[in-house]
Amino acid sequence: MGLRPAAARWFELLTARTDLTLALETLAGTGSIELETHSDSRARLNLPDLRDRMDEYNRLASRYHPYWPQAEMRAPLVPGSPIRLLDRALQRLRSWEDDAAPRVHQLESLTGEQSDLQLLETMLMQVENDTLDFSLLATAGPELAVRLFVLPSGSRIQQLPAAALVKRFSAKRHDYVQAVGLPADIEALAVELAAHKARAVTIPPFLHGNRIKALVQVKRRLQELNLQVRRTREQIDAWSERFQVSAALGDIGRLEWFMTHVTSLPVSENFAWVTGWTDDVDGEGLKKALAEAGVKAIIDFPQAPADTKAPMVMHNPWWAQPFELFARMLGTPAANEADPSRLLAVLAPLLFGYMFGDVGHGLILLLVGLLYRKRWPVLRILIANGLAATVFGFVFGSVFGREDIIPALWLHPMEDPLPVLFVPLAGGVLVLLMGLALNAMERYWSGELVRWIQVEAALLVLYLSIIAAFFMPRFALLCVVAVVWFFIGSLLQGQGSWWMRLISAGGVLLEGVFQLLVNTVSFVRVGAFALAHGGLSLAFITLAAATDNMIAGMLILLLGNFIVIMLEGLVVTIQTTRLILFEFFIRFLRGTGRIFRPLAAPAGDAGIRRKT
Repeated sequence: MGLRPAAARWFELLTARTDLTLALETLAGTGSIELETHSDSRARLNLPDLRDRMDEYNRLASRYHPYWPQAEMRAPLVPGSPIRLLDRALQRLRSWEDDAAPRVHQLESLTGEQSDLQLLETMLMQVENDTLDFSLLATAGPELAVRLFVLPSGSRIQQLPAAALVKRFSAKRHDYVQAVGLPADIEALAVELAAHKARAVTIPPFLHGNRIKALVQVKRRLQELNLQVRRTREQIDAWSERFQVSAALGDIGRLEWFMTHVTSLPVSENFAWVTGWTDDVDGEGLKKALAEAGVKAIIDFPQAPADTKAPMVMHNPWWAQPFELFARMLGTPAANEADPSRLLAVLAPLLFGYMFGDVGHGLILLLVGLLYRKRWPVLRILIANGLAATVFGFVFGSVFGREDIIPALWLHPMEDPLPVLFVPLAGGVLVLLMGLALNAMERYWSGELVRWIQVEAALLVLYLSIIAAFFMPRFALLCVVAVVWFFIGSLLQGQGSWWMRLISAGGVLLEGVFQLLVNTVSFVRVGAFALAHGGLSLAFITLAAATDNMIAGMLILLLGNFIVIMLEGLVVTIQTTRLILFEFFIRFLRGTGRIFRPLAAPAGDAGIRRKT
């Protein structure tokens, strides 16, 4: 349900000093960072170590660069400090090499054969009326050697060996020299043609028959090779995606940029470290903002330094964010404390609406909240409270204090006050039980559930049994069981002599039970203020009806409703806050966490703002 707050993440950002201002403005524009300096941060950059690792990258790149995908030059998918970032990237490339190297070798063999056959295909298509049996060429040797050479078009060969049988073909882009002779003569020819950038083409052993048959065989083999090449490339690409080679190359490219901008000056004169906390738990918001602003930086989310305390972040949906205000009145929930904002998004409007139930008054508060929610964000609470007041207005049948316009869905408070008082009393029991349940949850998070069961669970059972005993006296026996349970648990937990522990437990028990009962009765004020709201409205209606002047009566009603909205609205808000802080929060919320204080953005900043 999202009741537990999250600790902010420690981040470290390395950027060039020239980009420091832009980087800070961009980060501040997100509304998601709190700066905190730490002396150890700068030492994490070790340029010699970076250069040693870059040598390994250069080795891999020189061998496999043609088979790698395009680098993703953006904020790293898995961020890291320079050394860790490069190590992670290299590990991905090594893992890719382990799996892909055999396929790369296979692909190179296939593409080599493919290239030779394409050249051979071109030659076969240029030859006309040739009756040569290619089976003889493919099976020649060892006394005779057969070689096919490909030269740039228009190459001028000064001298050819007289002992070799040489035939020359011309095509648009290449010239072909087909030579048959003794191995020594063919080797001499190869040396001669090498000066003209000739390339020897292997004659495949599967050729047989004349030119037409050989051409068909070459085409068939090329089709097979095309299919094998495509499948092999797909396998290599799949491994590239599996090991995130594109992201790794982007990380390395970013590090290369930093290293090329480092001169002989100390690193601190070229780079700047920005450290602190962020409520962007997955880091995507910060990376996106930096990328969109064009900031060249490396952002890392390592473990926070041991001597720091992380601020707490309450991640709530938009409808619960306005109610974070109540918890912040006592501080900020710590890691093992519950964030009650989502519960308060229901509880606070219910309390307010019950005490301020009026359709007209509620709609005015709702309208004020909608109109001024952006200028004063705290007024967003009026939206929920006004809506709740409107709903309870229909329940009580009240419109601007008049109870003769619409029928009450339940009752009119001034006509039947006792149920109006008793319902909040039952609701108070539920609210206190909810607070006790949150306390149990916090003890579980802290690993203290056994201690809670020994003592505080007994207090919870005693409270329920006392309430039940008012309706069914037989539950009084359960009260005795709960008291015994409480004392036994206190003896198991306490220190010192047993009789001192019993005396202390007795005092704690009396205080705890008395406090719970008083807090329960305190919720009667919810019904009392509902009656007060109706009574004050009725007073102004009676006063307006007593005058014979219609205009004066209308002014009295207008002024009266204004006073009711302002005065009663303020009083009911105070009472709602009091009940939440001193009856509900006292059960579980201590507010020992450190509040997250985001860095204020520059005036007029158009950066990415935190959504509220």
